[in-house]
Amino acid sequence: METSPADNQPEKPLDPLVKTALTICIGLIVMTVVGMILTAPDRSIPPYSVIAQNGEHVTIHVPSRTTDPEIEALLVRFQVVGQGNRGDFAHRKISSTTAADPAGPYQRMTLYIFDDLGLADASSLNEYIKGSDPLARSSFERGIRGVYRLTAETEFAAMGNRILFQGKVRGGG
Repeated sequence: METSPADNQPEKPLDPLVKTALTICIGLIVMTVVGMILTAPDRSIPPYSVIAQNGEHVTIHVPSRTTDPEIEALLVRFQVVGQGNRGDFAHRKISSTTAADPAGPYQRMTLYIFDDLGLADASSLNEYIKGSDPLARSSFERGIRGVYRLTAETEFAAMGNRILFQGKVRGGG
């Protein structure tokens, strides 16, 4: 077997600048993938936005295609926060509902979940709380897809006429 002159030459080591560039490129790719994994949205609940808040009353909007099981999963997620560290409601973009309460900033709240953005807006919420217009109040209530109510010691969640859970808060507070 004959060998060519190229086969007899020893391999040249990579230039230090090339090694550095390759290391940086691989490091950036790894950091990007890890960052994407760590910041991925929670897919176990539907995307939602806090639209309006008036004291203890908060409206939340979900996309119109949101299914009942997805809304139920969102209500259960609120239950987990209500029974755990209630300060985590801030991570859910809900401002303090009981700022002056010495027991904490989230001692009482009612969350209304809508898939109609118009019913979730501040004017609809304020009109509902005032209760002066029976038609507006009825329209608001008909549009609610889910509700979560939390007090210092109890919680309640429902979808339509179906109660998902109610009773004393276990832990948290």
